Amino acid sequence: MKKGHWLYSIINYKCPKCHTGDLYPGNAFDFSKVFSMNDNCNHCGQEFEIEPGFYWGSMYIAYGLASGIMLAGFAVLYFFFSVEVTTGILIVAGVLVLLYAWVFRTARAIWINIYVSYDKKADEQPELYKNSSKKS
Repeated sequence: MKKGHWLYSIINYKCPKCHTGDLYPGNAFDFSKVFSMNDNCNHCGQEFEIEPGFYWGSMYIAYGLASGIMLAGFAVLYFFFSVEVTTGILIVAGVLVLLYAWVFRTARAIWINIYVSYDKKADEQPELYKNSSKKS
């Protein structure tokens, strides 16, 4: 996946505008920062919280991701490994708890990529964007 494609930004948790700066300050396994998000891009200055409550919509995406993981995981366990229903639900729920940070971060990355598009100039000439992206 190359810079310029929205999947690059989502998979690598990069700024949707320049695909260089990080959305999150640490990795998903640093539990002290798992729910922290940078305020703006350290490369181009793009604000990540576009308006108050911007990420409320990402809950729908997180719900879809979690539901997909649960349904697919349960189907694999039930149909291919003949695991009982209760056991299958418990296993899939446990896996989902372990993947919670990934679901949370990925849902937010998808959500911001819906609203902010890649701009090659923001990557190549970030100084043009840094001052215009900050709140006054």
